[in-house]
Parts: sequence; C-alpha cells; structure tokens
Amino acid sequence: MKRRLTWGLLYALIVTAICLSTWWSPALLLIAFIGSLREVLVMKALTAMVKLRTTLYLLSSAFATFFLWTHDAWSDIHSGGEVLLWIFILVWLSDSMAYIGGRWLGKTPLAPTLSPKKTWEGAIIGWLFTSLLGAVLLLWQMDALAQWSVPNSWPELAWKLPLIVGFAAPIGDLIASKIKRLAGVKDSGIFLPAHGGFFDRFDSFILASLIVGILFT
Repeated sequence: MKRRLTWGLLYALIVTAICLSTWWSPALLLIAFIGSLREVLVMKALTAMVKLRTTLYLLSSAFATFFLWTHDAWSDIHSGGEVLLWIFILVWLSDSMAYIGGRWLGKTPLAPTLSPKKTWEGAIIGWLFTSLLGAVLLLWQMDALAQWSVPNSWPELAWKLPLIVGFAAPIGDLIASKIKRLAGVKDSGIFLPAHGGFFDRFDSFILASLIVGILFT
C-alpha cells in the first residue's frame, strides 16, 4: 500500500506539472494515448475488431483532449491545461470516493464479471461527492463560491464538469476492464509500479475527456 501511495502521488504531481507548467506541455498527454494504444495492440488474445474499436476510441479521446486544450472559449480563469487538470482531479475524486463508499456501504455488485469489487453504492457515492464537492472546488477556484446558494448563477464549467466526469469515470474504468478481460490480463502494462500500465491509469480520463469534449463542442 505504501508503495502504491508513493507512486500514485508521484503520478499526480507529474500530471499536474504537465497540465500547468507551460503552454505546450499538455501535448505530453499524447504519450499516455500512445502508451495505451501500444498496450492494447500487443494484447495477443484480442480480436482484430476489438483492437480496431479500441484504437478508434483512443483516437477520438485524444482528439477531444486536444480540443479541450486548445479551446478558446474558457473563462479567463481557466486555460485548456487547467481544464484537463480539473478532469484528472475529478476522476481521482470519483475513484477515491467510490472506493471508500464501496468499502463502507457497498453490497450490490455493479459489474461482477468485469470488476467484482465495484458496487452500485460505491458508484453512487462517488458520483454524488464528485458532483457536489467538485462544484464547490471549482467555484472556489473561480472566486465564485459566494454564488453556491444560487445555482442558476454558477459558471457553466463549475457544475457541468463535475456532473459529466462523475458519470463518465467509472464507465471508462469498466470499458478498460472489459478489454483486459477479453485479453485475459489483469494489468495492461507496467508503466507505473503497483498501478499497472498507461491504459490502467488513464482509463477513466479517456472516456471523461471524450464526453466533455463532445458536450463542450
């Protein structure tokens, strides 16, 4: 557990630096998509059709991520890189709260054949916390927390982004679990010690960024 937490913190710091350090650095996220695609293509048990569909899925998400990074309609407070970082933060919040909720209250399996430890209770708690706490954090970051009691005045990004990511994150995780189960592997690779491969680490972000990109187009 200590090793997993250490590498997880390092991973979070690197992602933060990539999204915020310079105007071009979010382009480094392309490495994650290339790494994920490579891991999928070398899974020998996958059929050509599954590999093709997964390739299109990853390419679509990469294009959506590029759109979010370069989109010029964000408020002055948010650059494209900041929006990408917020997607990561909301994904991490969703995963953490779903895990905690599942451990405390989880009884009903969400997808027993794909991910036996996930429960409906954990997924609902993860979505609720991501939607509510995410909105608070975004309003605070936008210096608009005083508007918390007046939802109609919330900046669009503050309420839409947590809702979308809270919904998409667990589904992205299940999509990756389905692909890995078809391939007969537990982890997609060894990119991050104790965490697995690129596809393991970015599975929720891949779907979340795709849906956010589509809905904000």
